[in-house]
Amino acid sequence: MCQRQPLFGEADSGGWTPLGSSTTDKDGRSGQLINMVDALSPGMYRISFNPGRYNPEGFFPCISIVFEVRELQKLEHFHVPLPLSPFSFSTYRGSLLVSTSK
Repeated sequence: MCQRQPLFGEADSGGWTPLGSSTTDKDGRSGQLINMVDALSPGMYRISFNPGRYNPEGFFPCISIVFEVRELQKLEHFHVPLPLSPFSFSTYRGSLLVSTSK
């Protein structure tokens, strides 16, 4: 079942721990999650999207993406775009800007 809002979580021994949720803005960005992804500890993370909320006729009601942050990457910015059409989606790691917040 899809979450009502995009969900961001971290893997631990008991499964996924929710770290936050957000609603996309008019540009398709989740501003509330931006500060979180600039302060990640090394580990496995999952971000889940609910495109069915915006396009109930689409083929993908829920999309989850799992990615890993390694020790050497913990100060890097993680941007995970999700280009989406009714019957396909793609993702990649976006810009590699280094965060200076730590």
